[in-house]
Amino acid sequence: MREALDLFQGARHLAYLQTQSELEAAFIADLELTAQSTAEPSPREALVSYWTEQGLTKAVAEGLVRKLEKAGRPLSVAQLNAKVQRLTRIIPDLDFAQLVDRDVDVLDTDPSLAIRNMVLLVEAFPGKEVGAIVQRSPRLLYTPDLRPRLERCLELLTRLHPARERKVVAPVVAEYPDLVYRMDYYTHVRMIDELPIEIQNMFVLADQGIGFLHRYYKRAKNNFVADTSDEEAGF
Repeated sequence: MREALDLFQGARHLAYLQTQSELEAAFIADLELTAQSTAEPSPREALVSYWTEQGLTKAVAEGLVRKLEKAGRPLSVAQLNAKVQRLTRIIPDLDFAQLVDRDVDVLDTDPSLAIRNMVLLVEAFPGKEVGAIVQRSPRLLYTPDLRPRLERCLELLTRLHPARERKVVAPVVAEYPDLVYRMDYYTHVRMIDELPIEIQNMFVLADQGIGFLHRYYKRAKNNFVADTSDEEAGF
């Protein structure tokens, strides 16, 4: 009798989960339909009000509405809400108002692509807060070729960095994720010293400059046994 009751309870729970899943899928499908529908744009005041309700200050919200207008996105509040909600339902930890303010193209992100890219970021930067990475570079959500971009960036920086270890450069890329895009301009570079100073400074240790970085990892490879050249350099 007890076993039959357990089976019944288990079956009922599975049925509940199935129903919840179907309702969620229907809800997201409805959001998608609304997001893609044509509608009369809402008045500017209504759009500003919507963004302030999402946590932006009035000044920032007004600026965002102007950016959306300039980008040719005269949306209704219903469309805006659907575009935001379809992403927040699947990636709830992101501040989409801030994301859109930084990059209005986030509004048109395909949810399935966003999920795939979040998984790629988790794999590339283990232990890092992926939401914070995306907040710093929102286009990571909708970049269709993110996997090869990540690989190119990390491989190139690993080759250029004196440590020659991906685990050393990956945290820096996580802190400055626009490197995923910027490093495509520097595939010809042979040493980290040849990168722009701004990028070099992302890798320096204790604000000591790029020379210190080379000396540090030279000593690290020698188990931090100083040699004459290190002492002469004042290491």
